Amino acid sequence: MLISQLVTLLALGSVSSAVANSLRSPQDAQGRAQTPWTLADETDDLPSSSPEGDKVNVTLYVMSRCSDAVLKTKGIIDKVNLELGFIASLNHSEPLGVTCKHGQLECLGNAHELCLHAHLPLSTFYATLACMNYQDFPGDIGKVELTRRCAETNKVDWWGSGLGQCIEGKHNGTSTGTDMGEARTRAEKGKGWKKLIAKEGHRRLLSSVKSTQEAGVTTSCTIEITSSVVQGGKRVCVVDAGVWKGCDDGHAASDFVRVIEKEWEQLQPKSD
Repeated sequence: MLISQLVTLLALGSVSSAVANSLRSPQDAQGRAQTPWTLADETDDLPSSSPEGDKVNVTLYVMSRCSDAVLKTKGIIDKVNLELGFIASLNHSEPLGVTCKHGQLECLGNAHELCLHAHLPLSTFYATLACMNYQDFPGDIGKVELTRRCAETNKVDWWGSGLGQCIEGKHNGTSTGTDMGEARTRAEKGKGWKKLIAKEGHRRLLSSVKSTQEAGVTTSCTIEITSSVVQGGKRVCVVDAGVWKGCDDGHAASDFVRVIEKEWEQLQPKSD
């Protein structure tokens, strides 16, 4: 599941069941989801600054080209510290050193999204992901051309922001390979990951996959919330094939928003 799958829900406050239903994917006659939810369908009203006080730590374990359940968190972006964990397997025999469930292009998409998260404000990060997942998902996720086009559509300076260096490397007019046929040919010639992703992006990918493996997470998407409310200090929920599992606080996107708001309120300074 992509990140963009995970984050975008509703505005602050309570959400009616009708609104919550509108977040679900369209279904065919057999009840199967036809298209994935996207992360930030609307970002014009996202806050540009964070409220005072501490934020809620949220980790999303995902895959960039997986169409599983998408969680929308529009109204709570300014209340969370978001970390990403990508689900894959370390494999030194692969050009990128990683095996991804949906192929090597997904590994590159994972690296691109880690670079986006590292170099952009959250609201811009979400907006860029929404663009990347807008049509024909998973489409060209993992290709530099798409990532750059969507970033620049959201007024991101590709090189000035650090994105270009993270994904492509030095600004020398050349580009890393993005066509997987070309990528595989280059890898077979022994040039490996250096022709696929820049050093920073590759390092972020390996680090993320290693951390996810150490956490023992294998299902996309898994949502982990650091809690100051519940015993044990952690809430974990899995959204798999559109089904919410192990969610003691509810089984809908609106419940996720409610939990974040409750945790955030608990962290805020109390007035005398």
